[in-house]
Amino acid sequence: MRQKIKPGVAILILASLAAVIWVFFSFQKDNRLAAEYIEEKYGMEVEIISETQPNFVDGHSYEMAFKEQEDLVFTVTEHEENYATIYRDDYKPLHKAYEAQQKAESLMPQLEELGFTAPPEGALIEQVVKNTITDEAVRWLGLGTENSFETIELAEIEALTKLLELVREQNIDVHIINVSDGQKGNGVAMDLREMDEVQSIEEVAAYINVSILSELGPAGERMQAKWQESAIQSETERFRFYDEWNDQWISCHQANDAGDCINLLANITFAPGELSRQNPHLEEDLDAIFDFFDSIRPKLIAVDLVMVDPEREGNPVRFFLREREQYASTEELIKDLVKD
Repeated sequence: MRQKIKPGVAILILASLAAVIWVFFSFQKDNRLAAEYIEEKYGMEVEIISETQPNFVDGHSYEMAFKEQEDLVFTVTEHEENYATIYRDDYKPLHKAYEAQQKAESLMPQLEELGFTAPPEGALIEQVVKNTITDEAVRWLGLGTENSFETIELAEIEALTKLLELVREQNIDVHIINVSDGQKGNGVAMDLREMDEVQSIEEVAAYINVSILSELGPAGERMQAKWQESAIQSETERFRFYDEWNDQWISCHQANDAGDCINLLANITFAPGELSRQNPHLEEDLDAIFDFFDSIRPKLIAVDLVMVDPEREGNPVRFFLREREQYASTEELIKDLVKD
């Protein structure tokens, strides 16, 4: 015997069905508007790869790719501002990083002739997008070498000078060149934004400051030993000052006249899944990391943070500590740098 559906229940079912249909067609409409905006902006046909559910905190975002550039996936975020829909995307900086990667890969035979190799981990080109409104970003060219930078000889300075010339001649659009020796954790960092007048071997040697550089390995070891206990006290169950590939999680890039490391790279490893916006304590964890480095004396002039999480796909989260000044809060920094 069939049971009749009560009128109230029928109305509820129809209302729920109507809501589902409305949401579906609203998403379809949003999809079309977002795609049309991007196609008009860049003059290319786009495909939507995926999208997130809209919320008041992160907005509504899409992963897209142009049909003629299917391997370059970028993000478009939809925001409501002053009752208007605003679309922001990171295509331009990602395209610049993509082009830099292509150029660097094509130059690997020449780079290998100079004694440089692909980086032991990560990509040749790494990037941090600092502002999706202005498309401001910082890009690194990362290389390795079989030589040891514990001490630097004339031949190594010559190779670094030729590397600098090659990057300039080929117009590889990067801001920093990082070379790691992979043996003692020593490295050389050349910030092209500071090197407009640096041309000759002598000028490159002076920029790198060879007399100090020969002590960078021991300086990093001393710093880690001196501050290890304080670092452990700053840790939580969600992160460690740790590098899974190297016993030393600090690499010193510059030391003062007293031999104290004042410019360094630091590796931090998060527990699986914790370097994520889904971690409700991420702001607290990052503030603990920042406070630790702020407490070090003599005061550090630069800290290059590399934060990894075994569950994150792609490159680690990497940025210079001084870039915090560009954000109103740690929460804003997380929104910009930590992409779930």
